[in-house]
Amino acid sequence: MNSIERFNGHGFSYLFSFFIFCISWFCLWSISSYLSKDLLLAALFLPTGLKLALLVLAPRPLWRLFLIAELLLSSCLLYLLDHQPQDLLLILSPFVSYFLAIFFSQYWHQTSDYWKKLLALVSLVLIHGLLIGLMLILLIKPLDLTLEYAFKATIAAITGGVLLTPFFYLLYDYLNRKVWVPLSPTLVHNEVTLRPSAFIWVIIFFSIGLIAELTLLDQMEPLGLLIILLPNIFMAYRYGWQGGVLAAVMNSILLTTARQFTGSFTNNQELQIFMTTQALVGLGLGIAISRQYLLAQKLQLANKELATELQNKQLLARQLVHVEESIRKSVARELHDEIGQNITAIQIQAQLAVRTSNEESTKNIATAINTLSLRIHSSTRALLTQLRPHILDELGLENALKQLIREMKFNERQVDCQIQIAPIADKLDDITSVTLYRIAQELLNNVSKHSKATKVALRFTEGSGYQLTLTDNGCGLPHNWRTKGQGLKGIEERVSALGGELDIGNNGKESGTQVIVSLLTKNQIKAKTRNFS
Repeated sequence: MNSIERFNGHGFSYLFSFFIFCISWFCLWSISSYLSKDLLLAALFLPTGLKLALLVLAPRPLWRLFLIAELLLSSCLLYLLDHQPQDLLLILSPFVSYFLAIFFSQYWHQTSDYWKKLLALVSLVLIHGLLIGLMLILLIKPLDLTLEYAFKATIAAITGGVLLTPFFYLLYDYLNRKVWVPLSPTLVHNEVTLRPSAFIWVIIFFSIGLIAELTLLDQMEPLGLLIILLPNIFMAYRYGWQGGVLAAVMNSILLTTARQFTGSFTNNQELQIFMTTQALVGLGLGIAISRQYLLAQKLQLANKELATELQNKQLLARQLVHVEESIRKSVARELHDEIGQNITAIQIQAQLAVRTSNEESTKNIATAINTLSLRIHSSTRALLTQLRPHILDELGLENALKQLIREMKFNERQVDCQIQIAPIADKLDDITSVTLYRIAQELLNNVSKHSKATKVALRFTEGSGYQLTLTDNGCGLPHNWRTKGQGLKGIEERVSALGGELDIGNNGKESGTQVIVSLLTKNQIKAKTRNFS
């Protein structure tokens, strides 16, 4: 009942498909009969490519319709034409294709990549041709055949399938997708509509090959065959598997035409073998380039995802640094406003107690309280400096760095410390300014404590970003500096979080250390954030 309802709903489509298949199959058989007068070999040649393509691409309900149509056509040919005993295999060969397509369809629908689909089609054609040859070998004695005839049938089936099955798949893909993905050595991914340049190139090569076949002398015949292979190589290299398929079909027409005029091939089998070879060359190269393109596309997508992920992590890390600095600034303000005022009040009260009290013990206690408050005040100021350098807010980065050099007292220790600062105003945001100050402070502390240097140079320059460079002529860094201390490691993590670069190595001119820190300017940060969003 379901089959009847399906036929009533799609009756016109079924009838149209039936007649189109019959007309196409008969036309291809007629063309094949010009190359081979044998009824069976002609039916196994070009009609095989049409049949296999439709069994793969058409919906399953149409398969039985195509099987019935081929059986009717074969029966009519056997009835109308004189035939040999082996021609009765025309009735058997459609079943070989039908049942093979049933097993093949399970793999076909699981494959999504173009190069895999094309490779599967070629494999289907080869297996089908081998099964046809095996069937004839098994019937050699009953039908009084020869191994040579079985070989001819195998070559005919393989040649027709290799030429037309990928070609019909190409037409199906183009009508279904309406776009081509051009393939080139640069592997540029850019989906565009089908361009006429592919057909123009095929026509140019076709004309060159035809002229070469018709004009070259017999002794130069191998050169003519080489020219015929050039379109396959070029089209596959330029347009991938699509170009290889198109060139294979056009070259087959060229070879057939050349044989009619020049007799380039001694027999049909030699012609079909060369047609199969040139088609497989183009298809193989096209499959290889298509696979390379797919891998390049996946790699490009993976790189893009990694770049997006890295950008996202850098923005998140920068936000974390911003939050950290905001918390430091808030805590420093609270310490300065609340604890600082309370400590000052305790000091005042202790001094009043010393002045007003007559008892010596009370004065001693008040003095001790005042001394402790002074220590707390000193510790609080040191903590405030670690949390948020107040001098940075008061003087700005440039003057704060100069003040930091003076506080290090390099001159008193006979250390020649030079500082060079490029204009900074309006180029760095608050987070970058604080980071540069902390990095300079950490690096100068390391020089002062560990390097034993007599010359130190601190330079701030503007290039692709804002760059801090410190060089000294000290003893250099130990080989295990990454695991030995936390100072440079902390600098490395902070610079990476801000999307900058850190380079630590030996001083090129003399012994010592060179540290280069590159951070983004305010404009670069805005541009990077705009591009990401």
